Amino acid sequence: MTLAAPGTFILCCVMLFCAKHSDMEAARILAVPADWSHWLLMKTLLLELVERKHEVTVLRSSDSTSVEETSEDFALETIPIASGQSRKMLSESVQNFIFSSAYAGTGFLSSISATWGLFLLFSRTSDAMIPPIKAMFTDPALLQRLKAEGFDVVLADPYNAAGGMLAHFLDIPIVLFGRWATTGDLHFNVAPSPLSYVPVLNSYLTDRMMFLDRLKNVFVYGLTDFMSRFYISPRYNELCRRYLQSDITMEELYRKADIYLMKVDCIFEFPRPIMPNLVYIGGFQCRPGTPLSPDLQQFMDSSGEDGVVIFSLGSIVGMLPPALASEVAAGLAQLPQKVIWRYIGKAPSTLGNNTKTIKWLPQNDLLSHPKTKAFITHGGENGVYEAIYHGVPVVGIPIFGDQYDNIMRLKARGAAVMLELAHLKRNVMYQAVKTVIENPSYRENMKRMSALHRDVPLAPVELAVFWIEYTIKHRGAAHLRAVGNELPFYQYYLMDVIAIIITVLGLFLYLGYKMVKALLGKICLGRKKKKD
Repeated sequence: MTLAAPGTFILCCVMLFCAKHSDMEAARILAVPADWSHWLLMKTLLLELVERKHEVTVLRSSDSTSVEETSEDFALETIPIASGQSRKMLSESVQNFIFSSAYAGTGFLSSISATWGLFLLFSRTSDAMIPPIKAMFTDPALLQRLKAEGFDVVLADPYNAAGGMLAHFLDIPIVLFGRWATTGDLHFNVAPSPLSYVPVLNSYLTDRMMFLDRLKNVFVYGLTDFMSRFYISPRYNELCRRYLQSDITMEELYRKADIYLMKVDCIFEFPRPIMPNLVYIGGFQCRPGTPLSPDLQQFMDSSGEDGVVIFSLGSIVGMLPPALASEVAAGLAQLPQKVIWRYIGKAPSTLGNNTKTIKWLPQNDLLSHPKTKAFITHGGENGVYEAIYHGVPVVGIPIFGDQYDNIMRLKARGAAVMLELAHLKRNVMYQAVKTVIENPSYRENMKRMSALHRDVPLAPVELAVFWIEYTIKHRGAAHLRAVGNELPFYQYYLMDVIAIIITVLGLFLYLGYKMVKALLGKICLGRKKKKD
């Protein structure tokens, strides 16, 4: 397979965009987000759509921990939930899973354990996300308002199953924003994904696998698929039957999406097959840095030639267990660089004079600063792409979910060092940061990734907007959907054809055997008669 066809296709998209974009009328877009960093990324795209004069309505639940109750930029529809217990329960489950997963390691059994734990988390996530779906479909006034709005498209995070169900209920096109659904990695649902070189989530593998690696990859995929089909999906399938009055399954709703906006690109993700309606927009949220606040600017400027290390474990993990935080702080204290650490809670007693802890940091702006020498991160998509965009080498401390796989991809390209939380000691932290700063290959490799990431015919955010508007203008993109997604397993893999071929060959071999046997029998009989 060559890249000529996809390249031509993208160039055609660019020309079509330039020719038609100015003629696009304002459309009505219904956004169905998920919480945490999922919302932060979707909000970036929604603000871009608002800038293009589209009317955006965001559907949120009253117990959302991330989506604000009011906004000057877009309208909001709120699904009333009786209490916030479901979200509180989910937050506790996430925190418990995060550290149990992080301390498990990356071996074969750890990979299986992490996969099982992740789907238990998905199960608990479902427990928290199903009540808003039930509340939405049992609120006639809300459904009537949504119908009356005459939305042109649903833009949904697939991690929130409400989006797919609502698009089917309203009978309007849907664009899915993200790759992680309640049932796992959507990439495997909509595009051919040969397990010989496409690693599965939590396999901790690259695209170059030996025999045992492939065996592990198949096993993890099988476990993932089993839990998805028999443990997670049935909960949503029952909701589909109840509220959509249909036998359609949640997996089928995901496969019926018009466009999939995947927050990865071919520079970061290992090369793999894609489909015409699967669009890579990795790093769409990245932008040049803006001026820092005076205190942060002064801190950066005072670092001298040694520079600054940025440390953040994302929006979910604000603090570490005290003993671990103490080890990390002691390791950072040995560095000649200054450190800005996003940390919530009481500062560790081992915190060095070179380290500044703050509850929130302008990550993109700090990474863009010329004094920034390294980025210590958990490996979330947002931080990884900002590091790539600004060319900052990474020390990865993955904690859960796809973070191991994200850091593994940077490590495979020589742009990161990966640490395991289970073995994180002060000297390990110190040596890792020292390595990525003093070994120039890490920065050079990340700078190369940055150059490749930026060298595209159309910025990722423009590409995302184009495909959303394309879906609106053409009332969907079913013509880009491969029929292979609708085929049963035995047809997709030509098992019926192979069975017929084997049967026919077997029949010919059997008949040939009988003929040869009969012929040899006659020859032997003739020789026997001559002897007699």
